[in-house]
Amino acid sequence: MSSKTTATKENKLTSDEVNERLSARGMARMASYRPDGMIHLTPIWYHWNGETFQLTLGAGRIHLKNLAKDSRCSILVDEDPRIEEGIAAGAWAIMCRGTAELSQDNNLIREVTHAVLSKTLGQDDADAYTGPIMEEGRTIVTITPKDWLTWDYNKAGD
Repeated sequence: MSSKTTATKENKLTSDEVNERLSARGMARMASYRPDGMIHLTPIWYHWNGETFQLTLGAGRIHLKNLAKDSRCSILVDEDPRIEEGIAAGAWAIMCRGTAELSQDNNLIREVTHAVLSKTLGQDDADAYTGPIMEEGRTIVTITPKDWLTWDYNKAGD
């Protein structure tokens, strides 16, 4: 029986599987380092362009202050149906560590904000919400992955 609790060579996701899952609608969790060394971890919407994660953050977000001082961060995207369906349902996860770059470029802000909202909420809601959300002031965070850890517990055969 395949492992249902550990990431292994056999259940590692391929690049195509990673791209497919990161391009689908979903939520991530992002961790950045606070000035005191503790982790700041929150759920976050994102856009995956095939090479980098792009986030649109409001002006007052703690992550922006953290990343301005220390660009290291982690992103986790996962799904675990075992909670409701039992151990046989398996689970998958994509975790990466990387570095973040902050941008105040207005064209990039509008483009990425709309892309994130479209992916997460759908085109109609993104069209309606992009204007109002832009008024609060946004910063684009582009995360370049450095290290990956991926698994799908249903990949390896019995």
